[in-house]
Parts: sequence; structure tokens; C-alpha cells
Amino acid sequence: MENLFEPILDSDEKIIKVIKPSKTKLFLSSILQALYVLLIMCVAPIIALSINGLFIFLIIPFIALGLGIFLALLFTNIYYNNLYFTYTNKRIIIRSGIFGVDYKSLDMGMIGAINVSVSLIDKILNKNTGTISFGSTASPINAYGNTAGVSSYKFSHITAPYDLYREIKTIIDEYKIAKK
Repeated sequence: MENLFEPILDSDEKIIKVIKPSKTKLFLSSILQALYVLLIMCVAPIIALSINGLFIFLIIPFIALGLGIFLALLFTNIYYNNLYFTYTNKRIIIRSGIFGVDYKSLDMGMIGAINVSVSLIDKILNKNTGTISFGSTASPINAYGNTAGVSSYKFSHITAPYDLYREIKTIIDEYKIAKK
């Protein structure tokens, strides 16, 4: 898996660990998000059509709901196949994308805050999953663990988030000490 990051690594940069997110958690989150949006979009036509007595057309919102969930699962699968997180001796890197491969990185020296969050879905799944958010001056983290900027740095849907937090925190501290 280390070769997935070869295109963007510096010559003196070493990958310490590559992380693949939990497939179950990613898919469940995607389905729930799609259901939320699609149900809101389907409620208005259902109410309007039932008021007008056009019960035959009530099937259309349910077809749209099924198609929406199918597309959400399809794109989530493509996204999952490209999604990897890593940390090196110099930075954290997120590899993702649906229509191509995208990379986001944040230098260890720029990381000023790290939050670990475990959601209700994480608890329900009982698979020891969670999200680690990294904040910097360019992408600060608010009190709820979310980054305020558009470009957020998160290792989401990962297994054993607290253990990984300790590992990364150690590397960050060592990096900052070495740079002094």
C-alpha cells in the first residue's frame, strides 16, 4: 500500500503507517446521509400528490429514493477503493477521490490541534471506530471537533482511533523537537 503514495513523497520521506478506513462504517454513514437527503426530497411530492388524489404517482418518489440509494452505494464503493490515510516522518496524507485520485497533506510542523471523536454510529456498530481531526492555522478545529475551513484534514471511519491518536501525537512531538 505504500506505493499508493509514491507520487507525492519527498525523497527523504518515510511512510510510518498506512490506514484503510472501516468499510462498514463508511457505507453505513453514506447510506444514512443519502436517506436523510432523499427522504426530505421525497416527502413534499408525496404530500402534494396525496392531497390531489393522485395516489398512482406516489411510486415515483420511492423509485427516486431507491435510485438515490443505489447511486450513493456505487459512489461510496468507488470512493472507498481510493481512500487511504497515512502518516510519514514529515506529514499526514489523505488519498481519496471518485473520478480520480486526490491527495491532501498537512506538514507535522503545522499541526496545532488533534481531536478524536466517536459518533453515535461508531458506538452502535461497536467496531471501535472513530475520526481523528487535525487542525492548523490554515484549517482550525472548532469546539465540536470540526474544522472551520473547507479543506479539512480528517482520518475518518478508522479503527482504534485513540491508539492511532497516540501514535501520531508521538511522531508530531518528535518532529517538532527535531526542528528546534
